[in-house]
Amino acid sequence: MQTVGLLYHKGRSESTGLKDQILTELRARHLQVWCGPTDNENALIQAAPEMDLLITLGGDGTIVRAIRAVARHRVPILGVNLGRLGFLAEVEPSELDQVLPALLDGQYHIEERMMLRAELYRNDELILTAEAINDVVMARGRASRTVRISVDVDNHHVFSPTCDGMIVATPTGSTAYCLAAGGPIVAPDVHSLTMVPIAAHLGIAHALVIPAHRRLDLTLLKSVDAMVTIDGQHDEPLQPGDRLSNSASDNVARFVRMSENGYFYETVLRRLGWADRP
Repeated sequence: MQTVGLLYHKGRSESTGLKDQILTELRARHLQVWCGPTDNENALIQAAPEMDLLITLGGDGTIVRAIRAVARHRVPILGVNLGRLGFLAEVEPSELDQVLPALLDGQYHIEERMMLRAELYRNDELILTAEAINDVVMARGRASRTVRISVDVDNHHVFSPTCDGMIVATPTGSTAYCLAAGGPIVAPDVHSLTMVPIAAHLGIAHALVIPAHRRLDLTLLKSVDAMVTIDGQHDEPLQPGDRLSNSASDNVARFVRMSENGYFYETVLRRLGWADRP
């Protein structure tokens, strides 16, 4: 490890304080450090090719932005949780004194998680390509009216429900909007895509889990003001007839893990408040 990136919120005192603490430790180890605020994504993208590790100081939203910026360069991320739940973060600020020396001594492993590639076609012309670590959502926009969406898997028609929208999630995203909409929690090492309808009319549509090597297409049949949203952070307006093609990305998100491989089940239950024992 030679170059470490540090992504922080410049408007939050807790984030800037941790940044200074980590900088001191990294420089004491004679490491090169890139340090930047979360609101300068272009700077992070430019610095990513030289990084051996990126440490993020924030919540899951900060990690999601960072992943999209560095995934194609295979930069592993250590998330320090300053958010509410922190499903993606590995450590709490109180643990840094123990975790940071162990990390710099190489006492960690890398977990890889699949990402989603979404391609938006209008009149058979590709107009948008995006990648997501959590989910891609085709749904109604400002107008409080339902949409009708055709769902196809590898060109095989599944159904065309009337609903508020459709979520296509990775296993990582199964604990986000997917879970809130009634979808299943999928373990991160299960390579799959999960499709969950949002408030389907008459409740006729249900969640569908398919293997990651399949392609899941959503075609907007009817709407007034629909949108596609990538990871809850990027919106694109839609027109009837638009087709959103979803498949597993060639890129993966890489996370630094200090804990055992089975941490996911314990972490999810604890952070969702489901644990039935200490």
